[in-house]
Amino acid sequence: MLFAVGGQLFPIVPAYYGARSLSLGYAGSAFNYDLNAIFINPSLLASLPSALTGYQYQDSYLDNKNFSGNLSDILDYDLNHFESLPIDQKEILYSKLQDLFNLKTGIYGFSANIPGFVGRNYGMSVSLVNTAVMSPVTPGTGFFDKDPGAVSNADIASLAMNILGLRYKQVSLSYAFGLSGNLYFGVTFHYLNGKVTESSPSIVTDVFSKDLGAKDYLEQGWHAADKKFSKIIVDLSVSMDVGRYFKVALVTKNVGNPQIKSQLRTITLDHRVIAGLALRPDPQWGIYLDMDIAKTDLLHNGDQMQPISFGIEKGFFDNRFFARAGFLSDLTEKHFFGSKSNALYGLGLGFNMKKFIVDFAVGMDSSGSVKNLAVSGFISLQ
Repeated sequence: MLFAVGGQLFPIVPAYYGARSLSLGYAGSAFNYDLNAIFINPSLLASLPSALTGYQYQDSYLDNKNFSGNLSDILDYDLNHFESLPIDQKEILYSKLQDLFNLKTGIYGFSANIPGFVGRNYGMSVSLVNTAVMSPVTPGTGFFDKDPGAVSNADIASLAMNILGLRYKQVSLSYAFGLSGNLYFGVTFHYLNGKVTESSPSIVTDVFSKDLGAKDYLEQGWHAADKKFSKIIVDLSVSMDVGRYFKVALVTKNVGNPQIKSQLRTITLDHRVIAGLALRPDPQWGIYLDMDIAKTDLLHNGDQMQPISFGIEKGFFDNRFFARAGFLSDLTEKHFFGSKSNALYGLGLGFNMKKFIVDFAVGMDSSGSVKNLAVSGFISLQ
């Protein structure tokens, strides 16, 4: 299971829903049995085994290629007095800046509290969500064509980071019904009401510090949100049983490409289509694959992504206990798997105690650092 190869998203940044989803590498759009069907695939509510209510906490602080660590190394230099640095330090710093600003994606993540209720064919949730993205702003033409000795203090001060932060309440309502045979259709309406902020501060300002990490920058981003917004977002899905062992799904997110206005621009939530496959050879085994059909600008920074995820779970003791593992990567990345990739690995445990279902999960990057945490608890109302 540890070597198994393996998203779903909040309307603003890529995300998982619930501890089970995280442990499976964000996979599971073709099979889900808890309130996360509201977000992952509402058509699955039509085959829900019993009504459930519950609560989830989850967070994610993803750092693209050690972005925050590399930024801290840069901030260890006296950037405001670049011209006064020895030439050897200028060359080293200039190279580090070039590597950092060649990346379109820096840091992104969220924290969320998600209570909810689901019954056969319907579900609802009122979530409290914080989310943010920090990306390097592409320097002006010719900036990195200069000789390090010709770079001025003003050139360094022109380097900036774009920080997008949101805090909002999300009311989600879902409904599902059978179309024919084993074919099901579902729809979820998300009403978002909250605040947004966006800025592009210079890296020489006090916004940035060598002592701050990914979590610090993202929390600063969403706590600064002050411009009110509200938006309705629609997701559609279909799912179908194929024979005894296979289930397939197609989920369409952000129907109509809704938009949110920040202080700097109008942000378009790109249309996203996810295909899912589940193989369940018996009730104790589940193997899941999810893949985005096309590349999408999921972080609103011009960086195209195409997530793919794979997860596996095994039930023990008449499915009273579950062990899960998964993998999430990006088909657009040069390195899909391994230490040079931006892959995320999920591990989790689940406990089914008749009336109570409890799941725990963590997500780790290729260096083994924990970047995601989720806890889910549900009560069966059967």
